[in-house]
Amino acid sequence: MGYKEEIIVNIFTKPLFWIGIYLIGYMTVIIVFSFFGMLTRIENKIPKPIIRFFILMTFIAPPVALPFTEGPKIAIPTPAALITGIILLVMNFYIKVASQKQIGVIPALKSKAKLITTGIYGIVRNPLYISNWLLALGMAILFKSMCGLLFSIPYCLLYLPIIYFEEKDLLKKYGREFEKYKIEIPWKMIPKIF
Repeated sequence: MGYKEEIIVNIFTKPLFWIGIYLIGYMTVIIVFSFFGMLTRIENKIPKPIIRFFILMTFIAPPVALPFTEGPKIAIPTPAALITGIILLVMNFYIKVASQKQIGVIPALKSKAKLITTGIYGIVRNPLYISNWLLALGMAILFKSMCGLLFSIPYCLLYLPIIYFEEKDLLKKYGREFEKYKIEIPWKMIPKIF
């Protein structure tokens, strides 16, 4: 392996590289929401494949890549890490599939005429964000990554400003129907159990 290839490989193994990728993408999303509102308003200006790639690189690649970077490991027995990690990843997969079946692969790019309040959306208001958090947490535990585990906490909490902008847009679009839904499902990211 040449010197340039070695430098590139070393960059990808550094946790700060993936955290930086996430933060740059995250700040871009916040800026877009602040100035343009929901992504549906700029949908015609940016091709969907570019938006899909951006979302993949911002919200999926960092939590998947972080457990494979250098850094301390979680002191957890391998069987416990394996079982817990797989359970969290299966939950992530189930929630993601159930959500996307109802609302589409990239909800921000779908213009649904009707507010979806049934199925998984009848249990929790933001199931896709919960599934992303379960992905980050599951990968971190499965591969015993302390960096991944620490990243999963702000990764989850940083969805709250995005949810704020999305719900602001949903309130404009659906009005009283969305307000009623917020009363029925009171927590943004915590499932309604009863």
